[in-house]
Amino acid sequence: MPKRSRKAASWEIYSEIKARAPVIVRADGRGFKKILESWKKPYDLEFARSMVSGIVAFFSQSGLSPALAFTFSDEISLLFMEAPFAGRVEKLDSVVSGFLSAALSLTLGRALAMDCRTIPLCRDDIVDYLAERQDEAWRNHVFSYGFYMLLEEGIGSSQAMERLRGMRESEIHELVFSKGVNLAKTPVWERRGILVYRKGSEIAEDWELPLFAEGSGKEYLRAFCSSSNI
Repeated sequence: MPKRSRKAASWEIYSEIKARAPVIVRADGRGFKKILESWKKPYDLEFARSMVSGIVAFFSQSGLSPALAFTFSDEISLLFMEAPFAGRVEKLDSVVSGFLSAALSLTLGRALAMDCRTIPLCRDDIVDYLAERQDEAWRNHVFSYGFYMLLEEGIGSSQAMERLRGMRESEIHELVFSKGVNLAKTPVWERRGILVYRKGSEIAEDWELPLFAEGSGKEYLRAFCSSSNI
């Protein structure tokens, strides 16, 4: 292949921006609303399994070596203790989003796209970052159940969104409970997300995670990532 010209290289003003490890590459689904229309609401086990299958394919086939991946809804956070591509942000974002888009298109049976952003962290921030994303998984869980409960009442989607935005989390929780659903008793993976990681030569999945913000959850993360010296 011919090399790029110096002039062409000079136009690529972001190509040398680098991130030091440890680094998170977080991917989010683009336009997944239409993709999810035919799936069970508010959570579909088969959709979650498809997301995990795409992540497992990334671990086994991408040639990259994340220490772990945390996923909920259409979001995936990949933790790298050593930065691939010398930490080049453009390369990280494009390769990770490209591979996950392809893998998930295959597992979900239709073309889709993921976007990515690179998040450099200090080692001491890793557990806090994952705890924050797990908190977001819970907020998403509460809001999603509330939203679809309102739709079942015959309220339009725009009106349901507006109503929920004016409610506290505890109020949404009570709304859902009044409809016969105790959010504290829903499947753990819905509330806390799913973790994929390497365990020796195997790729493991954990669908019953502890709370990362609590002591046992922090120790859980440090324990299985001990080979990465988190």
